[in-house]
Amino acid sequence: MPFVAPDGRAGDELRFGFMVGRRWLSGVTLVALCARPLVAFADTPGGQPSAASPSSAGAPPAREAGAAIEPPIALSTPIEYPAEQTASATVVLELELDATGAVTRARAISGKSPFAELAAESARGWTFTPARRAGRPVATRFFFNVHFEPPPVETPNVPPVVQKPAPKPHEAPVLEVVVQGERPPKPPPGTVVITRAEAQALPGTFGDPMRAIEAQPGVVPIVSGLPSYFIRGAPPGNVGFVIDGVDIPLLFHAFFGPSVIHPGFIQGVDFYKGAAPVEFGRVAGPVVSATLMPLSHRFTGEASLRAIDAGGVVEVPFGGCPTEGKPNCSLGSVRVGGRYAYAGLILSRVGDASLNYWDYQSQATVDLGRHDSVGILAFGAYDYFDAGASSDQGGGDIHFHRADLRWDHRAGSTHLRVGLTAGYDSTGGVEETTSTVSDRSVRLRSELSTDLADAVTLHVGADGRVDDFKLETDPLLLNFADYSALLPTRSQVTVGGFASVELRPTKRITLVPGVRADMYWDRGQTAHGVDPRISAEFVVSDAVTLDDTLGISHQLPNFIPNVPAAQVADLPHGLQEAIQWSSGVHVKLPGDFKASATVYRAGYFNAIDPLGGKRDFSIDRTAINVRYTIASQGVEFLLERSFTKKLGGFISYTLSHTQESTGTLSEVSGFDRPHVVQGALGYNFGRGWSAGTRVIFYSGVPELNLQETPHFTTDRRGRPYFRLDLRGEKRWHLGATAWWGVVAEILNTTGTTEVVRLDCGERCAERVAGPVVLPSIGVQAGF
Repeated sequence: MPFVAPDGRAGDELRFGFMVGRRWLSGVTLVALCARPLVAFADTPGGQPSAASPSSAGAPPAREAGAAIEPPIALSTPIEYPAEQTASATVVLELELDATGAVTRARAISGKSPFAELAAESARGWTFTPARRAGRPVATRFFFNVHFEPPPVETPNVPPVVQKPAPKPHEAPVLEVVVQGERPPKPPPGTVVITRAEAQALPGTFGDPMRAIEAQPGVVPIVSGLPSYFIRGAPPGNVGFVIDGVDIPLLFHAFFGPSVIHPGFIQGVDFYKGAAPVEFGRVAGPVVSATLMPLSHRFTGEASLRAIDAGGVVEVPFGGCPTEGKPNCSLGSVRVGGRYAYAGLILSRVGDASLNYWDYQSQATVDLGRHDSVGILAFGAYDYFDAGASSDQGGGDIHFHRADLRWDHRAGSTHLRVGLTAGYDSTGGVEETTSTVSDRSVRLRSELSTDLADAVTLHVGADGRVDDFKLETDPLLLNFADYSALLPTRSQVTVGGFASVELRPTKRITLVPGVRADMYWDRGQTAHGVDPRISAEFVVSDAVTLDDTLGISHQLPNFIPNVPAAQVADLPHGLQEAIQWSSGVHVKLPGDFKASATVYRAGYFNAIDPLGGKRDFSIDRTAINVRYTIASQGVEFLLERSFTKKLGGFISYTLSHTQESTGTLSEVSGFDRPHVVQGALGYNFGRGWSAGTRVIFYSGVPELNLQETPHFTTDRRGRPYFRLDLRGEKRWHLGATAWWGVVAEILNTTGTTEVVRLDCGERCAERVAGPVVLPSIGVQAGF
């Protein structure tokens, strides 16, 4: 990206520093002492009280696209001189910070052993203030120079002296800070990264990064506004959702409601529309992986109050700091959050329907030493809906819980995690006599990542899971036969492992080949899947990047998406299989615009898809007897400018086609929408005012021809769908870190109804859903 140096020069990166003589030098020299006489010097991107900062030196502030960029400031950079060494050395580190100022990645790009390994290892525990753009913290990547000097020679009876030589102009390298918005460390090739900051500004998402995937090319919901998606032809039951390696069985409250994970816990979302990395298994399709917001080890929080619910998140550090004088430091930290709905009070006053939901999350970590820590991630949710006696829609009583205990070991470039996850899921009706399915599960997993060489990173892992499914039903119920066939009481065991290698033969080429294997046991039946995958990235120039992904994946048969414990039991008919390929080109344009074009092709084999094959939403035991081959191909175009800019937005277009075949019948998918156009625009007016709008256009669904054998055809289509979303916010700042604001948002301002099926015999009849209109107004605050 472009940079502006303090003298107004333009270049390839944003730089901060002082003018010393005629060379650009980093701002401050820090001294780190240990028990023995030694000293290590670190050139850092900010200032300490003992030294001047760039602004105090009279340097003009950096500028980027009209928004001032404040560089990160080093808070604590402890490091020790390596034992049994006597030489001087300089190590150049590449550091990446998240939006809290925590070091998320440290890599030595030059320097000799063992100084390079020690510097990289120590840097992972350093802390900085985050860089800021327009007052908002952003993630950064920059070069950081560490200079080692041996301890001075001690003279008998003379106290040792720690010397602090001044840096020489010709030895002090340039500090380069590359501002990346709020994106996490570089993801695997082909990954779409959605940050929380971008999701908050996108109308129609209600600030939820998990809901923001609907705005991506290639994604079509079952019903507009319902966060259950067809992605590049993959049915909703073939889309996986995880957070920090733990599965999420239910994604949204009341299907149309907010996410079951509070946005304050989510730093961003890695969206794998094509072949996902091999650590994501048992999903024959795209994967949505939420990344946790790192603990900041300081007292902080946020809260929201809306017309239908209230929620909040708070973090509290505990224990003394192992490093004396280190800010934002504690032995451990805990973050808790949740949401509670009182929409049922409103519904009860306008009818006999009832609705209730709540969720909770907790995250904690305790340092056991320099290299080890233990932590826990726990979350769960509850949903209850009863349409009332005046409706024939019934209702549901759903809840799930996850508790993941993990041990992390970090030493140099090595990161080992061992985790144990316990889960409980339950889904049932609300009638006095009803059917209920539940699942008690336990999973043990381990993952190891380590650098085998400067350009080679190994990632391996293994896990095993046991599920104990239970069905409680009554033979007199109409759904007894369906539930007994699809969701019987049983125990199921799954084990698997994976290995991948990230190869960086040059600075412009990244290759990631890998393979995973999984084995399944269910009531005497076994099945296995072997999934080779590869991804690649080629940096053609500073402005042009190419990426490619290709992979095979398998999963258990299932067609009931996002319903806890509703895992179909049909192993005798085999696993579902997917082959996914994509190739994209990404171009950085002037004015901080980015453009991309991606072509993809995907095949899904032995798939269960009553939604796409029949547009049938019922739970029917005959669905497992019909297996489809699904072929999808398309091209996606995207032009965007980050919503974190003063003026941001995007426009996208997807041209696609999905065909389904079973037996001798081949037909277009019932959810095939060949043309999808989306556009959004957001503007920050200053003084805390911001607003945005988003428009969506879908082609109509294909007709269901009821003559002879019912089948979908493109001879006619339902009417197209158009939707307009709006969002406005006013925020007030209270001191340095506290704030509060008012947010108003509405999904489907136009109140458009949607044709979900077009049935044609002697004449045609449209089946219409909606209008689904979701308004929201509330107060938010944080500190």
